[in-house]
Amino acid sequence: MVHLMSFEKCVRCGSCIKFCPLFTAREDEKFTPRAKTYILQVWDLLEDDEELAKEFRRLVFQCTMCGRCEEVCSSDVDLLHIYHEQRSKALKTAPQEFEYLEALKKSLAESKNIYGLDQEDRAVYWIDELIDEIPDIEDRVYEPGKTAEVVVFLGCLMSFRSSQMDVVRSLFRTLERIGTDYLVLGADEFCCGHPLYLAGDDEGAELLRSHNREVMQAAQAKTVITGCPGCLIQLKNYHNLEGIEVLHDTQYFDRELGRPPTLDDSEEFAYHDPCELHRIMGVKTEPRSVMRKVGVNFREMDLSCCGGGGLVRMTDPDLSDKIAEVRRQKEHLGDTTVVTCCPSCREQFLSVGIETRDIVEMIDEAYQKEEE
Repeated sequence: MVHLMSFEKCVRCGSCIKFCPLFTAREDEKFTPRAKTYILQVWDLLEDDEELAKEFRRLVFQCTMCGRCEEVCSSDVDLLHIYHEQRSKALKTAPQEFEYLEALKKSLAESKNIYGLDQEDRAVYWIDELIDEIPDIEDRVYEPGKTAEVVVFLGCLMSFRSSQMDVVRSLFRTLERIGTDYLVLGADEFCCGHPLYLAGDDEGAELLRSHNREVMQAAQAKTVITGCPGCLIQLKNYHNLEGIEVLHDTQYFDRELGRPPTLDDSEEFAYHDPCELHRIMGVKTEPRSVMRKVGVNFREMDLSCCGGGGLVRMTDPDLSDKIAEVRRQKEHLGDTTVVTCCPSCREQFLSVGIETRDIVEMIDEAYQKEEE
């Protein structure tokens, strides 16, 4: 049911507009939170206008779900919840308008990953890459009967995308160096359900969550770590992992690294805060703490969205790229390398030609320099 009192609290002050990445990219107010809440406020007068209803259903998917609007809203409008509920309602009201989501839903229903690839391959790609560096890496893959203190939840991007292989390599090398007792779920890891959650399909998301919950409990994990903020949202807020601590990998490494080696490098990086990590999950200090521990020289970027969230890369890839390009120009990135801690943000920046690294890569590089 729609949060009537929530969207009715919007006083149309417009404070959200200048922070909305879609408005910044398109300069069209129909994309903004103020426009969407206004339509909901006067819906009784407009619901018979099928063309307007269709346009509104399209617009609720034209949002990166970055949460910046909710953060600056002085009226405490629960905007992310409103968008989630409206997306769910749109899918049920007019499923024919969202045929582009069917391939995603089919992949997740049949293959349990967003790419529709064989689930048995979820651990194959990175094992083949790492077997020479970490000879016993195959022993780290979960199978019934195996247990570990820590379960690493890689997520779909880091399991299957070759562009994420350097991050995966750095993650496992760092876990090995600090002596972590860990397992990776491999083929027993299903998608966390975040793409379906973003699409408003809570029932489909819960089917994936329930499987993951059973496997992590069977592994007797005390801690689950992930490098994906979207996975973190699902694991921490919706998987109901009672008695299991859920951490982003920067939180885990900030706690477990102790006094790591440091980089002796004067290059200045630009740090991009992933929206879902710092704004929605409140993980702000740990990524910075880890970077300082390993001597990363970084400057802060504006707390804006990269354009890759909320399924916008699927609903409107041109708009997604435009948002990233606006960031490039506004932040004067030029030849600057962006450092972040989210595979989706990294993928987004790389797709528009912005050199990007993950914090875990920086940890690994510091250890490598010491070993050399």
